Amino acid sequence: MKEFSRSLQEGVLLYDGSKGVVLQAQGLKGAEAAESWNLLKPEVVKSVYRQYREAGSDVIQTNTFPGNRITLQGHGLAEKVYELNYAGVKLAKEIAGEDLFVAASVGPTGLFFAPVGELTFNQAYNIFQEQVKAFADAGADLINFETFTDLSELRAAILAAKENTNLPIIASCTFTGKGSTLSGNPPEVCALVCQALGPVVVGANCSGGPDSLLAPIQKMSAVADVPLVVKPNAGLPAMVQGQTIYQQTPEEFAAYTKVFVENGVRLIGGCCGTTPEFIRALKNELVKMQVPPLKPNNRPLIASAYSYFDFSQSPDPAVQKLAVEDFIAKPGGLNNLIEIAQGYETGEIDYLLLDFGAYGELDLWEFVSSFSFSVKVPVVIKSQQPQVLTEFLRYYPGRAGVMFTGAAGAVSEKLEHYGAYILKEK
Repeated sequence: MKEFSRSLQEGVLLYDGSKGVVLQAQGLKGAEAAESWNLLKPEVVKSVYRQYREAGSDVIQTNTFPGNRITLQGHGLAEKVYELNYAGVKLAKEIAGEDLFVAASVGPTGLFFAPVGELTFNQAYNIFQEQVKAFADAGADLINFETFTDLSELRAAILAAKENTNLPIIASCTFTGKGSTLSGNPPEVCALVCQALGPVVVGANCSGGPDSLLAPIQKMSAVADVPLVVKPNAGLPAMVQGQTIYQQTPEEFAAYTKVFVENGVRLIGGCCGTTPEFIRALKNELVKMQVPPLKPNNRPLIASAYSYFDFSQSPDPAVQKLAVEDFIAKPGGLNNLIEIAQGYETGEIDYLLLDFGAYGELDLWEFVSSFSFSVKVPVVIKSQQPQVLTEFLRYYPGRAGVMFTGAAGAVSEKLEHYGAYILKEK
């Protein structure tokens, strides 16, 4: 971990590019699971890794992106999760040797979190846990969660890796043309929430071409305390004679390298449509550059899944307090609390103080999933019950503040484990 982190502080590391587009050139069909070739055609997979090594990549990413149980189930491969992911890492290690890093690639499940869908935190956690254990056993150097569209799911994935491996984590989201993830999470929120959990790199990938990720990276740079990663597509795809073609040239793709690096990117590569030629073009740009030092932020920030608040910018924040016990025994209960909290807009108040008091008998998953989906403003929580604090933080897809009361101070390490910003009660 120290070696990888130190390398990012000293300069820019070059990632690799797409596996799928190169494997398709070798005969992979659209209906096939690319990761199945880790067992069926290992020499072909190794040849792809080798091409990226020869192109100049410092980090080789495994052919395991959709290798979770949910995705593999559609190919009749659900019982081979461990085997396929383990093999993907082992093949990459053979090519990487001792001088390149191997990053195990993990994508989202494709399911929607409650209350939009039926996926729960614990279900997602178990799905990702299965993958990351295979990566650790196979000797991966890093775990890269990428192309995530929902901060809730990404947090579950990060915690699964953090609690079941010792591997450094990269966390990357993909963004729509509206500038947020599909679930409405802005780039700044994605960066600060993820980095609070401990990943050594955060950033953006996929989306569109490099131009589509410039604004998200600039916004992440404004709050990031860690280096950034960017992996754009080779522009937007077009259908040409029934085939999906990425029309951006390697030179056009690499033209954004300097501005990305100036905005804190220290790990750069390619996503959909990119090939070893794109990585060579990036390398040609990097060798011309003098890399500026990273600028630490280290600001006191909290966030919901949709907005954030900076304590350093407002010494006297506007706060609205809601006491859970005032709602729990009344008709409508916590649904009324959520409805009232939902009415507060960002700008009207800086954050919501949610006081659980001494109350501890709650189904916190059900409450937090509904609350965090509906309430846009950041939240600070307060409770006399340490388990209420830690369980709320585990499920909450933001970075909550925590105000100590009673015996809660004894669990500060656990609160920090979940990325909480700890406030002292006045």
